[in-house]
Order: sequence, then C-alpha cells, then structure tokens
Amino acid sequence: MSLIRNFEPFDLLTFSKTVETPCYIYSEKRIRENIRNLKAAASPFFSDFRLQYAIKANSNPHILKIIAEEEIGADCSSPVEMKLAKRVGFDMKKSTYTGNFETSSDFKVALDTGCVLNLDDHRRLKDVLAFGTPEVLSVRINPGVGRGSHAGVVTGGKDGKFGIPHEETGTAYKACVDAGIKRLGIHMMTGSNNLDDSYFAEITELLFDIIKKHISPLNIPLEFINIGGGLGVPYKKGENELNIKSLFSSVSDVFKKRLPELNIGTPKLAMEPGRYVVADAGILLTKIHHIKKSYKNFVGVDGGMTTMVRPAMYQSYHPVTQLESKSGEAGEYWICGQICENTDVYPEARKLVNPQVGDVLAIENSGAYGHVMSSNYNHRPRPAEYLLKEDMSILKIRDADNEADLFLKYPDFKW
Repeated sequence: MSLIRNFEPFDLLTFSKTVETPCYIYSEKRIRENIRNLKAAASPFFSDFRLQYAIKANSNPHILKIIAEEEIGADCSSPVEMKLAKRVGFDMKKSTYTGNFETSSDFKVALDTGCVLNLDDHRRLKDVLAFGTPEVLSVRINPGVGRGSHAGVVTGGKDGKFGIPHEETGTAYKACVDAGIKRLGIHMMTGSNNLDDSYFAEITELLFDIIKKHISPLNIPLEFINIGGGLGVPYKKGENELNIKSLFSSVSDVFKKRLPELNIGTPKLAMEPGRYVVADAGILLTKIHHIKKSYKNFVGVDGGMTTMVRPAMYQSYHPVTQLESKSGEAGEYWICGQICENTDVYPEARKLVNPQVGDVLAIENSGAYGHVMSSNYNHRPRPAEYLLKEDMSILKIRDADNEADLFLKYPDFKW
C-alpha cells in the first residue's frame, strides 16, 4: 500500500492502476484544513479577517465549491473567473477582481457580478465610470521593490508590470474621491511563494509608509488593507513551513503601531492566498514509459511540461515519490516528459530505486498552478482530474482531452 501525507489512509498505488495517467488528484480534507488553519491563525489578532482564495491557483469548479463552502471570498484575475466565483457560490461582496491591461468589458463584468474592483492603473478609472460608479474600489500599489521564490514570480519593483508607482498614490485616491466613490481599499502584492513569515510584516510596514505619506493627509477612510498573497509552501527537503501564527502576530503589531497615527479609520486586513490553500492538497500521477541511458540517465514519463509547466517555466522543484516499493540501491535519474523541448525536464537528478516501465511516480505539491497552466502543445491532451472526498470516495471532476477534442479545435477544416 502506498500512502502520502495529506492523502492517508487512501492507497494511491492501487488507485493509479485503475486510471489513465497522467492525472491529478486532490484531497478535499486537506483543502478545508488549510483554509481553517489560516482562519484559526488569524482570529486572535484580526476579528474580521478578509480571506480570499486566488482562483488562478486551481480553478476547477469542484475545488472552488469546496472553498466557497468555507465562507471566504475569491480573488479573481479574469472575467470568467468572476463568473465562476459567482456561479459556485462565493460571496462577491467579499471577492475582488484584480486584472491588468484589462479590456473595458472586464470592468463591466466586475460591476455586473458585484465583485470589488482592484484597479491596476488609476488612469483606467474613466473606463470604469463609463459603466457606473462602483460601490467599493481599491487600487493596486507598486512599492518599487519585490521579492519571490523565483524572478518569474516577483510582482513588485521597477521591472514589474503590476500596480501604480507608489509616488502616484495620492493622485489615484483623490481621483476616486472626486468621482464619488465612497468606500475604498488599498492593495499591494510584491511576490509569490514566500516562506519567511517576517516578510509579510515588512510589506505591511511598507504599505503603511505609503498610506501615511499619500492617503492619510487626504483624510480618506480605508475599508481594507490587502497585503496580497504570496504565502509559500515548502517544496524542497529542508525548507521550513511558513509560521502563519507568527505571520499574523507580526502583521497585527504593525497595525496596532501604525493605525493610531493615521486618518484612515479602522481598515480590515485582507489577504488572497492561492498556493497555500491547494498546493499540498494535490498530486500529479505520471507513468514511466521509457528509461534511456545517455550522457545522463533519463526516465521518460507521460506527465511532461504540457501537464505541469512549472518545472520548465520556473525551474520549480517538486518532490517525487515512487509508489511501488522497490529493493536495491537508489540511482540518479533525470525525469523528463515527451515534449520536443529540452526544458521538459524536472530540475535536479532524483534518487530512484530500480525504476521500470509501467511504474507510477507521484509528483507532490501539485495542487496549485498545475492543471490550470497545462496546454495542448505538441497536440498532447490535457489530463483528467480526480477529487478524494472526505469520506475517501473518489469523484472524477474533469475528463482528459481525447484525440477527437483536439481535432474539434479546427471547425472549418475539412478532414
């Protein structure tokens, strides 16, 4: 029997023999635990914590429904994500749309769904007002600095495309007030997958500096201060889990210290984690199809970069577990996919014991930015998704693409 933490006592090896690979499987129990752990860690420090799930991390409607049932909001990045959030039951008054380089129709969807609009550029305010005056509005601030686990996930700083330069904060909020918007918030997100809990207090302090200089003199009350997502999860051995209790304690200290000196009322703390909620609740199951002895030892699997692009895009490391119990000494193998790109290789050689064709590998921490970033490159089909319910039953929550699906993408071509 092969068990992996967060899926116990479910036998993943037996399950893997009954389905086509590659495929994703998610644990409902772990998703709910992650949300409840965040709420419990925040509650001693913030009685009205505004928690929003970043839909972009995993947008399967079955997953979204579970998260909505935990009575939190959604962080949306596109019109369809707003419509998904509303259809599965998220409270849209607790949800936010943060786009960038939006079309005007994006703003209309935000207003129509009741989603709180978080403007990436205050110069777009006129485009929003063409559809009506929003009840609540926020502005995304770029503080000029950023930090993340990889350059590709740093979202603040002089090279970042997100948010307005912090020097323009006062101009932005005065324009909102002049437009008749009564309820305002502020947002800042500087990077993703941070494992240092002190980082979150640092960015909160930085945001308060910006508020003190640009918003407090305008005597504008803020409804919420959103410090973004970026809550990391450990992928590599030796990385420590994020201390979320310490995180909320230190952020609370900043609120207590800074709020009395400002004319902004008593704003709530808002955060929008995605990875933290679903990453360790997901596993990618992939089968070995070929073992190649070359300048390196390669193990070829069916779950390459079209199934999980993070290793190719970010050189992201994911733990890999052999589900079959093997005897013998472990050797070094590079795990790679079937795609015609030399980047289609998992970072770092992995220790595998006597791998054989037909063996199934479990790629752990795959619940976030896995299936949602999959593609049909090389005309490879996207995989199926399964949900392990709390009662240990299995539900198929997305069919894999088949060959007919791929040919249907060319409706005007006569075969």
